[in-house]
Amino acid sequence: CLDHHPEVITAIAALAAGPIRTEPNVTHDAWAGRTLQALLGSPQRVAETWAFFSGPQRPARIAGAAAGNATMEDLVTQVPDVLGPAGADPDNHHQKYFFVKFLDPSDFPPFAYVGFNPDGLRALGARPDTLRHHVAELLWEDRRALESLAELLRSSLSSRAACERFTSSYQRWAIEEAVADWAGRGSREWIGDFTAPALAARAQALLARLAHDRRRIVGLMHGIEFRPDQAILIAAPTLHAIAGLSLQLHPNAPGNFHPKDELWIYKEIRCPDGSTGWILVEPQRTFDKTDSGADFFTPFAWDDRLGLRFRKAISPSSLEQFVQLMDATPRPVSHYLRQARPMSLPEGATQGQARWVRVVEEPDWPHFLVRELRFDGPGESAVPLTHESCIELHATQGRVEFTLTGRSGAHAPCEVSPTHPAFLPANLPFDAIRYRAAEPAQLLLVTRRPAPR
Repeated sequence: CLDHHPEVITAIAALAAGPIRTEPNVTHDAWAGRTLQALLGSPQRVAETWAFFSGPQRPARIAGAAAGNATMEDLVTQVPDVLGPAGADPDNHHQKYFFVKFLDPSDFPPFAYVGFNPDGLRALGARPDTLRHHVAELLWEDRRALESLAELLRSSLSSRAACERFTSSYQRWAIEEAVADWAGRGSREWIGDFTAPALAARAQALLARLAHDRRRIVGLMHGIEFRPDQAILIAAPTLHAIAGLSLQLHPNAPGNFHPKDELWIYKEIRCPDGSTGWILVEPQRTFDKTDSGADFFTPFAWDDRLGLRFRKAISPSSLEQFVQLMDATPRPVSHYLRQARPMSLPEGATQGQARWVRVVEEPDWPHFLVRELRFDGPGESAVPLTHESCIELHATQGRVEFTLTGRSGAHAPCEVSPTHPAFLPANLPFDAIRYRAAEPAQLLLVTRRPAPR
């Protein structure tokens, strides 16, 4: 944080008088696809963007701030009114309650494994009362097979370049198997390029074992394809895996961080270079505690000192703790899925080819609500501006202009695009907001429902 002298605090407070933008706040991970890289014009792959994150780990830096190197953490701590009563989290030092990620696992097939499927348990003969122990055993079998494979390959993979060639081939094999529901029909001959001939058959047998064990693991879960007009709710501590990400959960237990409840929204993206791809828009609570039990697609990494290694440490004891934390209740798929529905806003006015869609907005999901303003062509919509919570505006297609108005006049128009989201403080001195688009566009509005009075 900045050294908060009175003049600096005054400058930070002045930021809350209008919409706020932040500089790119990105992560680069092994599983990253190419969509965000193309969208942002990045020289390297981008796994995630954390546009308005305010936590101390990596707060987003406010763009063009007169206060110098001010961050969202500075803003939230020095001017808490920007969050509003519903936007502050009393369980997390009155931090910003939520933020919105863009995730790019687009090199992987667009689907997820989520929660436990009652039909899957019956089909595989798993019993609800022993499910945790059963899952721990399966996950440890998967890890043991990976460790055996690593030992076979270690002497052959003696350089970073060799390791990268292997991990690319392994990832392609895992994707092929995942698309086929881990049926074990994918080619395994490729592994012979990375081991001695005498060990190739054993390495192929380990790949077959991995596919067999993973089919049993994911067979217990719901397999959900990502689709437009659909959102997936992940309340802590649901077991889940987004496409190429690891099988993981967000703990909700004494002694752990508070739960990281989240929502996944699939969006197709058109990039400036003409390419198309997809991302997941993920509103989530501002906690960032995650436990992983398996990594199906990117388990290996290279260390210049140690050689081939694993990205994540997994042991029998860690898996026992992992399964004790997870929600082991089998639930129907409807527990996780929500369909986007048309909605009207009686308190506002919508004209032209603009229309509102309710993505998630329900009492059973109190963490944040998501609406979408879609423009099928030119249109506009004017609505009252809430002062109960901050709002994040994220465009996934086209450009949307918005203007803030109040008794004292109007704020200069601002534009939201896929590369330029906007944060609206709850204490803005305006009463209404008008959105306009001249061409097709999609704008997600993420905020919090006011608490019942």
